[in-house]
Amino acid sequence: MEYEEKLRIVGDRNSYSKTDHDTTFMHMKEDYMRNAQLKPGYNVQIGVSNEYIMMVEAYQNRADQRTFAPFLEKYNLAYDRYPKYPVADAGYGSYENYQYCKSKGMGLYQKYNTWSKEKDKKYQKNPYKFEDFKTNEVGIKICPNGRLYPEIDRYQITKSKYNKTITVYECESCEGCLLKKQCTKSIGNRQSKITMGLDELKDEVRNNLDSSLGIELRIQRSIQVEGAFGVIKEDMKFRRFTRTRLTGIRIELYLIIIGYNLKKYHNKKYRLIS
Repeated sequence: MEYEEKLRIVGDRNSYSKTDHDTTFMHMKEDYMRNAQLKPGYNVQIGVSNEYIMMVEAYQNRADQRTFAPFLEKYNLAYDRYPKYPVADAGYGSYENYQYCKSKGMGLYQKYNTWSKEKDKKYQKNPYKFEDFKTNEVGIKICPNGRLYPEIDRYQITKSKYNKTITVYECESCEGCLLKKQCTKSIGNRQSKITMGLDELKDEVRNNLDSSLGIELRIQRSIQVEGAFGVIKEDMKFRRFTRTRLTGIRIELYLIIIGYNLKKYHNKKYRLIS
């Protein structure tokens, strides 16, 4: 009975704190012991526009990707519209989130996990990237050592709202290959799992983020969102919740955000007067 009660409390998570059942153990930025310790906490998300915090929410999920759609749905519920350019960092870019943005008429301005790496010259010159593999006359991929790298499987993932098809490629044989250490860390043959349609979405994201509008949005995201968190944590000295459970910490968050926005309004008004 005790075991079943603990399973009921944890739900679809993998951990919870005995002192606050709603928390999930996460990696925090404050890691004084430098041992990647886990601490119970919440994943707090904010949406900033024109320096004001428009939306705030706390989630039990550690993955930013899974908070993206629920956060924007809450924004739509509050303002009866979706933001036109929801710019976000690499923690939010995924096939599901890109498809979600397209279905709601929002632009794709969320970095994917390799976006920054693609700017690096060393990464660009890396001959072992799957997308740079050549194909032979019958359309089969060829690895850097000239061995066949054919498609061996194709399956669908239907867990999320936006079903995706995964294509699996595998080298015919990595045995005795002199380039294996540089090419893969796999013990056996190298495999590549590719989400169909994701490359086209990445191309759109890349074009958007590298445009003049995308550059300006990225600059403003860094200034406004990170700046807002900085003011809350450093200037307002709010670094830890004093209440427990989601209902309690949400009230605490709302009060902090109201104070932040009032202070921002006062400072802007004072600047205009002076």
